[in-house]
Amino acid sequence: MEVKKVPNLRFPEFKSDWSIKRLGDLCSTFKSGYGITSGNIFDSGEYPVFGGNGLRGYTNTFTHDGFFLLIGRQGALCGNINRVQGKSYISEHAIAVSENDLSSTEWLAQRLDYYNLNRLSESSAQPGLAVNKLIRLKLIVPTKEEQIKIANFLTTVDERINLLTQQKEKLEQYKKGVMQQIFNQQIRFKDDEGNDFPEWEEKMLGEVGEIVSGLTYSPKEIDEKGTLVLRSSNVKNRSIVFDDNVYVLTQNYNPVQENDILICVRNGSQRLIGKNAIIKKSHEGMAFGAFMSVYRSPFNQYIFHFFDTDEYYKNVYRNLGATINSINGSDLKQFKIPFPSPSEQQKIASFLSALDNKIELVKQQIEHTTSWKKGLLQKMFV
Repeated sequence: MEVKKVPNLRFPEFKSDWSIKRLGDLCSTFKSGYGITSGNIFDSGEYPVFGGNGLRGYTNTFTHDGFFLLIGRQGALCGNINRVQGKSYISEHAIAVSENDLSSTEWLAQRLDYYNLNRLSESSAQPGLAVNKLIRLKLIVPTKEEQIKIANFLTTVDERINLLTQQKEKLEQYKKGVMQQIFNQQIRFKDDEGNDFPEWEEKMLGEVGEIVSGLTYSPKEIDEKGTLVLRSSNVKNRSIVFDDNVYVLTQNYNPVQENDILICVRNGSQRLIGKNAIIKKSHEGMAFGAFMSVYRSPFNQYIFHFFDTDEYYKNVYRNLGATINSINGSDLKQFKIPFPSPSEQQKIASFLSALDNKIELVKQQIEHTTSWKKGLLQKMFV
């Protein structure tokens, strides 16, 4: 069967077939970097040090000068692609690659990133990539002129994704800063007539809401025809997701209700304790597992935002069990919370929810653009 020599999508000025080349024949440089000890890597310095997973720090000398793509050589992330520009120190954990007369470095970076070199890794104990095998990798390649055109276009798409990512990070930083000022009462809201709201009180969660425990079930009760049980894996980025679901045949459970806050109270990883998400109308009726708890309160629209503060997580880690990574309901009830009047709570919740909506919109734009690029890559490479 003849190998297809042209992509489904290309710029109209290019007509010739692509040709099969070995990766080593497309590179003027294809070599692992140089050893460097951790004692020679600093938090700041004149030249950046790059390893297999990107920037490691800085040092006072350099090994390479120019534009190179880096291939991670060792570890679970081997095969990942990074780029360096200018004078830098490239360590032995990365393979430095640069173009020759037949290739464009940026095109090679885009093509190899799409190829997913990690699938070529050897050894399960310490995955790695061998230089002498990679240079024999066959690629179907256009002329250098067409490579440059493709690379410039894809770089523009990457720049769009990077700008959106920076926008999202700035919004998140702004929200974190303004939340700290709100909950420290450095920022106060006024009522619709411009008057001050009453002074805040300090209350415990147990005073203004209740803790509902999750469902305990056995493996033999798991059945796809049963009720969806929300677990820690269903809580990501303070939202409910459905990419790792368990269903249980049971009638004996406390269903979640709209505006409940689902909290992870036990997990093998300490950093996951306390993570939470608010239940939407579409989630009502679902169960939740024994390693989760629900906090139920008429003030949850406000409290949910407090559950995203450093002060909340300080309470969580202060109350972790001595032998297992968990917090119990009686401890949660003792958590103290700054408590404004219900009317000011609504103002605060509306303001912070509007910021969340802006962040979510940018996140969706990132996902859409990333997905669009993935579709382009499938059509622009052979």
